[in-house]
Formats: sequence, C-alpha cells, structure tokens
Amino acid sequence: MTKFYPRWFTHQQQLILVPNLLFGPDRMSPIFRSVVAPNDDTLYTSALIGVRNEPAVLEIPDTMATYGVLITDVYGNIIKTDISTTSGGRYAFTGPGWSGTLPPELTEIPLPVTNPLMIIRSNRFSPDGENQIALAEEFRRSLRMGPLLAYERGVLAETLIVPVSFWARSFKLDADRMIRDNPLRFLRELQRGVMDIRTPPLTGDNRALAEEFDRLFATGRFEDEFARATQDAQADIISNYLNNTDRNNWINFRNIGFWGTNYLDRSSITEFCQYCNDIESSAYYDVFRDSDDQQLNAASGGYVLTFERDQIPQAREFWSVTSYISETITLHRNPEDKYVVAGYTPGLETNEDGSISIYATPTPPVGVSIANWLPVPDGPFSMMLRVYGPEGSVAEGTYVPPAVRKINPSGRSGGGPRGKG
Repeated sequence: MTKFYPRWFTHQQQLILVPNLLFGPDRMSPIFRSVVAPNDDTLYTSALIGVRNEPAVLEIPDTMATYGVLITDVYGNIIKTDISTTSGGRYAFTGPGWSGTLPPELTEIPLPVTNPLMIIRSNRFSPDGENQIALAEEFRRSLRMGPLLAYERGVLAETLIVPVSFWARSFKLDADRMIRDNPLRFLRELQRGVMDIRTPPLTGDNRALAEEFDRLFATGRFEDEFARATQDAQADIISNYLNNTDRNNWINFRNIGFWGTNYLDRSSITEFCQYCNDIESSAYYDVFRDSDDQQLNAASGGYVLTFERDQIPQAREFWSVTSYISETITLHRNPEDKYVVAGYTPGLETNEDGSISIYATPTPPVGVSIANWLPVPDGPFSMMLRVYGPEGSVAEGTYVPPAVRKINPSGRSGGGPRGKG
C-alpha cells in the first residue's frame, strides 16, 4: 500500500472535479478540509488538467501580483514547467505523444501524464508587508482556461469562485477512519484508483506488484492479512513523518515532489502536507511536540515560539506560522478568524533585542500584541512554519527553527518573553 497510497486521495479528489475548469474558494476558513495543511497566506486557484483528447489552454495576465504555479501527477510528483511567474502568457498543455500544430501565440507545455492537478497560489501580502489581497483576487479572477477548441472559439472560462464549503470533506480523516475500521474497503477503493483511466499506465515492477495484489486480493483468502498489512503500512507512513525531527522537534522534508523511489516519504507527505511546493519554492517545518518533548496541547496552557534576531527565517517572499488541529491538519475555528502570524502581519511587534515572539494560546494572552497572538485549539494541535522563497540557511538546509516552549503560570516561557520595543 505504501507505494500507491497517494492515489486514493487524488482519485477521490478527482471524482468531484471538472477537467480544465479553474476554481477557488471564496475565502479561507476551518471549513476548508479537503487538503491537509491549507494556508491563509495565499489565494488558491486550482484545476484538474485534462489533455487526453486535446491540448488545454491557460491564459495568465500580466500582473504585479506574486504567484506560484504547482503541477503534480496523481502520486504527488511535481512536474516542472516553463510557465513564467514574472510575466503573463498563453500556454497550451499537451499530453504524452501529442502531435499537432498550435496557434503561434501559444507556448507549448508538454506534460508526461494526461490528468495532473494544478494549483496557482497568489500571495496576499508583498515581501515588504504591503496588503495585496485585492490585487491577488483580481489576478485569480482574470485567469482563463479551457480546451484548445474553446480557446480557438474565444470562449475560455474565467475562474469560478465557489463557497468554501465545497472543500468541506476531510479526505485524511476519511482515510484514517476507513483504514482503522474497514481496511479492506480502503484497499478496494485504492485498487479502483490505481486502475482508473486517469492513472498513468503502470510499468515494470509497479505493474507486476499491482497485478500480484489484484490476483491475491480477488481470492478473498487473505483478508485478515491484508487488513493488518494495510493498518501496519499506514502506521509506518505516519511514523516516518512524525519521527523525521530535528533537535527542536521540527519536521522538515527537503525532497517534496522529487522522491525518486522513496515511496514512504511520498506517502507521508500525502498524509500531512499534500500539494506542498518543492524546496526551491517553499520550505515547510512542522512541529507536534514542545521543548520538553511533549505533545502540543493547549488544554493546560499556552506556548511561545521566539525567533532570535539572527534566527528569523530568511525569505525572498515571506515566512509565516499557522496552527492546525492535529487530527485533520486543518485550521482551527476562533472568534478572530485568525489563522496565521507572519513576517507581514500588520502590527507584528519585535522584542527589544530584535527577536520576535509568537504566542500560541486559545485566548489572547495578557500584555501581548494581538498581532503576535496565534490562536490554537483548546487541546492537541500542531504548527507549521512556511518559508516562501527560501534563502540563507533555510535554502542551504542548515536552518533549525527555535523550540516551542510552554508558558509557565507567570505567563513567561522557559526562555522568557522579552519586553516589547
């Protein structure tokens, strides 16, 4: 199961998508649960690309907005393209083996598969903290996409902005519960996904493995063994992620999207960070445990994360910290509708020594700027540090974020929050 695990997720997600239609949520909120670890740093635009029968065309306008384009196959492998993120363009996605003539104004983007998923993220703030939400919204609404025939007829569709409730289903939660309670059903659904026409044809050892599985599974003679193996495989997938920690308990995978034959890492990322960017675009640091090696749990108090002045992440674009509910890796509902503290957060205060402290508590801590407060659930949670456009030690792979420290009853952490400047 470890090798094909991501296909269950993408197959389920593809079942509700219309090929070559751009769409995005009207807002970000805890209702957004279809993809783990969503962010509130960017505005999302997504599309299931379909090029089985003809090319698909994407029009990107000239813009001052900062954006990135991520394209992955059904297993989460990133497909690199020549799509520019600094100027507009007209692009034609073509499928494997396609031969034909495109209009001269279109730049061909050959794809190795017929149905990859594309996510375009436009930043809500500029690198210097300027609010660009209106610009990002204008940008994603001005994107156009459709099959080549629609382009030739001048009827490419604009981005469809839909209620965030469209993303309400938690595929992670469904998978976790199904594997726990009905692992054979999960295997049957995974089997259908692997056999789906949108799945790239299996070759070599992968094909032999799938055929042997199909043969044995069809006999119905080894159901108990299959059930235990499925649960054991997912346990390995989860353990591989949670145990990939540095000295301060932060998890950081630098091979996202380019795993080669490391199928265990690929499946672990699907479980906790599906559709994350590669290390050239973004670095992700995930934490579930504090400086005392205890599970983050705000039921008995809060935490503080202090970046020393020389420890603030270096980024071309921005850094941010988001909190998540541990079970689903989704946003936490709070009265402020606040999900992130970032270098661009308006009013973010620094300490007298130039450090920055972020307070992760269920309610605003006394004497702390609201800008430095990160709402967290009154129970188990995790936090993710994102660095968009990694530079310095983040890009080099030597950066270690500071430990998350419990705030003691006096309101001070083990290291002590500094006075505000």
